Amino acid sequence: MSKVKDAYKEIEGIIGSDFISDKDFMKAAYSRNVDPAFPDRWADIIVRPESTEEVSEIVKIANKYKIPMIPRGGGADLVGGSVSEGGILIDLTRMNRIIEINEKDFYCEVECGITWGALLSELQGKGLTTGVLGPGSGYSATIGGGLSNSTAGFGSTKYGVIPDICLGGEVVLPNQQGTIIRPGAAANKFAKPFCRYGVAPDFTGLFMGDVGTMGIKTKAFLRLHPETPFKAQRYYMLKKNDYNKVSELMYKLRKEIRDGLHDVLVIPVIVVQLLAGMVENKPVKRPRLKGPVFSILVESTDERVLDVYLEQIENLMEEDARPFEWQEIDPEEPLSKDWKFNLKYAYHYFNKFISVNPPKISCTTCHKVPISALHKVANLSTQFDINYRDEFPPQSVALFATVIFLLPNGNCVVVGGFNADNIDEQREKSMKMWHKKLRLQVRYGGVHYWLGEAISQSIVEADAYTPEFIQFFKDIKKAVDPNYLLSPKKFHMYSYNHDLSEHFVKEENKVNKN
Repeated sequence: MSKVKDAYKEIEGIIGSDFISDKDFMKAAYSRNVDPAFPDRWADIIVRPESTEEVSEIVKIANKYKIPMIPRGGGADLVGGSVSEGGILIDLTRMNRIIEINEKDFYCEVECGITWGALLSELQGKGLTTGVLGPGSGYSATIGGGLSNSTAGFGSTKYGVIPDICLGGEVVLPNQQGTIIRPGAAANKFAKPFCRYGVAPDFTGLFMGDVGTMGIKTKAFLRLHPETPFKAQRYYMLKKNDYNKVSELMYKLRKEIRDGLHDVLVIPVIVVQLLAGMVENKPVKRPRLKGPVFSILVESTDERVLDVYLEQIENLMEEDARPFEWQEIDPEEPLSKDWKFNLKYAYHYFNKFISVNPPKISCTTCHKVPISALHKVANLSTQFDINYRDEFPPQSVALFATVIFLLPNGNCVVVGGFNADNIDEQREKSMKMWHKKLRLQVRYGGVHYWLGEAISQSIVEADAYTPEFIQFFKDIKKAVDPNYLLSPKKFHMYSYNHDLSEHFVKEENKVNKN
């Protein structure tokens, strides 16, 4: 009997026959990424544990037979994060309980397989919020996935990325013992998980943004906030297409409005034009679309303060932008003065900007840059797309950004990439250009945060890390995962002794970075 069959039998004895499968139809159901470059990849075994203890036992068996593991949450998997060719795929969505909502001390404890939709629905009824309401992939995404990808979402301008609201958790280390630890305040066995820092070094951070390479997150302790009662939404279109002006206005908004800002998005004019072209019932008057659109959402506990924020914003924007309404391109859209916040709005917040040219699918290149660098990196990206035009898949549309999202302090997320058809004939070309574009972004100082295979490998290929950092990274990985079994393809870390320099790529110099 093969080691996979032996492992299957032992895991079945732990979680039961209903929650393990090696059937082809099940493996096929878990085989896809939301991108056009990766092929279908089938795990050897699909498992669905119900508890931290079951995860620990599965990890012990995987180590016994030296079988790779990959954890999976909601499975949006935009960059090769939760699909495995062979090995054990650990679907954590049965671990979906809310363990505690502490309304007096403003934190909650949940299992990492719970969806954002389930948690937020429960919190809303209590007048509470996590602040940032999960990743752009929506409410079917899991808490564990948001933490693993260090992602931004609705509310991130004010509340930060998802790990910023994490106070600790429970993690199964991928070692032979399947060790269970609880970093954060809960490291003190006598303490409640009400804060992150103290007791010990910040080991919580080791598992934030790790894309499932350092441990399997099974529980999370999250910061809560009272829901802010008053919110308002306004839109402004710049009078010209100028990313220097975008940076300047982002700076002014951050400096003047400060904590009043809930979300600031910038939608490039080309995206507004594409969206206008897809509207079925077009307006009678042809819209005048000259520059990017600022989407500004503010909040306050006092409606009078909210009015002050709106007046300040109008004064800040009036010289370089005009008020804009989405009714200018789609008469069925509501006016901003009639806008009311609800969870449905937050769910659809990013959707129309993720794939602006269906049915093609995006090879996404989301990354963070300082707001002062927007003009420079936009030019570099556009120059790259022009110079390598012949190497993109046929009829591909490449965009520096489909949306730009302001984060706390002075940086922003640039959501961009290029699209392609989801067909076998284009996969190799799509993957090659995906990595090449990602390496450009790494080398102009972009900071990527969805670190699935496509992006984490490209960072290594760009020779971004110093030798000292690589050695530190490998030593930490070995400490928690001695056999390098957890998500082994990410960062090209196939074993402790594997030489990452084998993957360095020296680019053909077609882009002037000055």
